Amino acid sequence: MKNIIFTMLLILICSCESNNLSNSNAEEILEECLKKNPEQRIASFRIGKATFRDTDYDKELLGKYAQLVEDGYLTMEFVRELKSRYNKGKEYSIALTEKALEYMEKVPEKGGNVKAKAFTYEIEEVLQVQEIPSLNSAKVKVKYKADNKTPFIIFYGKDLQDFWIDDLSMNKTSNGWKYCDDFSI
Repeated sequence: MKNIIFTMLLILICSCESNNLSNSNAEEILEECLKKNPEQRIASFRIGKATFRDTDYDKELLGKYAQLVEDGYLTMEFVRELKSRYNKGKEYSIALTEKALEYMEKVPEKGGNVKAKAFTYEIEEVLQVQEIPSLNSAKVKVKYKADNKTPFIIFYGKDLQDFWIDDLSMNKTSNGWKYCDDFSI
């Protein structure tokens, strides 16, 4: 009789679903959210007419354009040399090639600043889950890695890191844990 009661109690305990948020559950929820809304980073650069002066910054920038010309993503034609007292440098006409269009987010009709996909962040691992029961929430520390790098990453304005750590907040609902609207565990 004691064995039957012990067995039933063990089955009851094992069959109860845990409402705790584990690292693997959090990672699964976040990956589903990233499939719908990727952490895309954008690089901005100029097409149309662009002037490059004789400064270290402009020389470095011209080198980036030259690399993309060499790789077949841009065309660049020398227009003229500027020799006025206040405006010295070289003017170029820069255009995108067909090969570059798949990476573009926003392209102005008559030149200007272009917005191109630089890379996306993917989840490398969930480092820590700290549940806050009084608020029905959890603080989740996530380590992202840079992935899907495009040739236009050279124009990404910030210091590129191969990883990024962020603290996210997840909410506990009657349907389970949620981060984005449609997915929960």
